[in-house]
Parts: sequence; structure tokens; C-alpha cells
Amino acid sequence: MIADSWRGAGLLLLFSASVWASEPAGARPLRIYFLDMMGGASTLIVTPLGQSVLIDTGSLEPKHRDADRIFAAARHAGLKQIDYLVTTHFHLDHFGGILRVTELLPVRTFMDKGHPPPEHEQQTPWFHRLYPLYRRATGGRVRTLGPGDAIPLANDPSLPPLELRCVAAEKRVEGFDGDVDAPVSGFVIKPPDRSDNARSIALVLRYGRFGFFAGGDITWNVEHHLAWPRNRIGQVDLYQVTHHGLDQSNNPLLLRALDPVVAIAMNGPRKGIQPSTFRTLTSLRGLKDLYQIHYNTQYGDRGNAPRPFIANADDPTRGRWIRASVAPKADRFTVSIEPDGPSRTYAVR
Repeated sequence: MIADSWRGAGLLLLFSASVWASEPAGARPLRIYFLDMMGGASTLIVTPLGQSVLIDTGSLEPKHRDADRIFAAARHAGLKQIDYLVTTHFHLDHFGGILRVTELLPVRTFMDKGHPPPEHEQQTPWFHRLYPLYRRATGGRVRTLGPGDAIPLANDPSLPPLELRCVAAEKRVEGFDGDVDAPVSGFVIKPPDRSDNARSIALVLRYGRFGFFAGGDITWNVEHHLAWPRNRIGQVDLYQVTHHGLDQSNNPLLLRALDPVVAIAMNGPRKGIQPSTFRTLTSLRGLKDLYQIHYNTQYGDRGNAPRPFIANADDPTRGRWIRASVAPKADRFTVSIEPDGPSRTYAVR
């Protein structure tokens, strides 16, 4: 069950500093940045060997805001390029900032799910505006990432094994050949999601015993088949709250299967976490803490973690990010609200 308060934060900060000091000289943590896209999404992964994976690029408007925040995080991480840029799906809050990002940082490899959104979404004004920018940014040099595919990250034999794998895309699930929208006896299957959300890329990162799930905006029926008739992912330590915390997603069946130690929501001031998702998350057996990018003004205590766990609780324009750092031995990880917020350290299961 989730912790009730931030008691003992000073001791945890001291503990965090002491355990990092005990690591071998030259060892670097795995870092995961959860960036403030004001209700959109962008996640930056930096491996112990310095490779980078940027998952989504937020929105185009306001002009340059999201791309500039991505660039600031990349600079903080010491990056001069992005090795892999993954676009999970083609909605304006996930791929709108890509052209500006490529103007600020060279990108070696672009990846997406291989298809534009469904026809009805291709007729929208935002798609007509943004997709040409996407084509300009990528130059048409895009690799398709499908279920079972791994992003080829370098490994060091002196460190725990590292893998970043796609487990769902285009309404297909690794290890399942059926129709995700077909009825399943004894379970709630929702009406088919005709949007590109359901077609999002979902990723699982494993670093030794540490596990991280980032599902983009996949929705209920896709999530069901990641957890049934067997748990295709296993437990994770860190969960990027799917679809900003909306209840079209965050199927309790999958959340109970993942049973994370920490969940981090890239929500907005009036977008996610919805109360039903909040209830599911805070009832999970293994969850220690829930973090959010923003305080959601719609739901009060029914949709918000305690304020010390919210990056931009009092000033929604501040743009602070949340960072998870996994120790080189992959036996613990620290979650920090940055650049100047508190930190807390958790054991890897």
C-alpha cells in the first residue's frame, strides 16, 4: 500500500548519498527522466554506458516549450545527441515537438510503430499540421518497432544486463495472436478503441532485477492481454502511469500484475489522474509511492498524491521533472524531483 506521508525525507536523502558513494569508481546509474509536457509525454532514458532513448516529444504549442524542456534535460544528462527517438503514437501531445527537438539535438535513429493513425484521425487539422513536421524531422528514415523487438542498447559485462523491448504496438501484443477486442468470458472488455491510443508502442526495460514499464497511451483491452491468461511482463519496480492516468487505460488486471514499487504520472493541471485510476494505484499491494508531474485541480484528494510527491504542485509553469536513478548494481533506485526537490530511495525487488 502507498505511503501516507513524506516523513523521514531528510534521513532518506542522507541514505541516498551514502549508498551512491559505495559504488565502484566510474560506475554510472541508469537514469530515467519524466519531463513536464503539461499533460503530454516525454521520457528520456540514459543508460550506464551513456546511450540515450527519448520516448515521445510532447506538443508543438506553446511554441518550443516542450522541445526546450527536453533539451534542458538532455543537457542535464550530459548528452550531445539522442541515440534512439521512439514515437509511441501519432497524437499531438506525444509527437508535436519532434521537429524542434531535432533542431536542438542530432538524432541517430528514429523509431515508430510503422503506420499513421486511423483514417478518421488523419483528417483532423492537428494531424495535417503535425505529420508533415514529423516527416521533415525524420527524413523518412524510421525503423518500425513491433512486439518482441528490442532496441539494440550496448551492454557491459561488468554491469547487470540491460534490455529495452517492445511488448505491444498497433493493437498487437507479444505472445498473443488474437483480437484484443474480442470478448473474454469472465472479464470486462470495453468497446474497441478506434483511436491511435490503442495502437501505441508499449515498452519494458530490464536492468538486472530492475524493471520499468512505459505503455504510452495503450488502452484497456490491449492492457488486458498483457496480463491474461498469463502475466507476459512480470512485476516491475517502476511504472510510468499509462495515458496520463486516464481511466480508458490503467486496467486493474495489468496494474495488479505489474504491482510496481513506484508509479510516476505525467499528467497535467486538468488532465489525469482520474479517481478510478487513483484508487487502483493506491490499492496496489507493492506500491510504496505515487509521484505526479502536476497537481490535478479537478479531483483534489481523489486524484492526487501528497504534495511533496508532486513536481509542480504550487506553480504549474515551473517545468520541474522527476528523475529515477538506478544504482549500477541494480539493487536500488532513487526518485528525485529536480532540479532542487527531495529524493527518496527504494529497494529493487
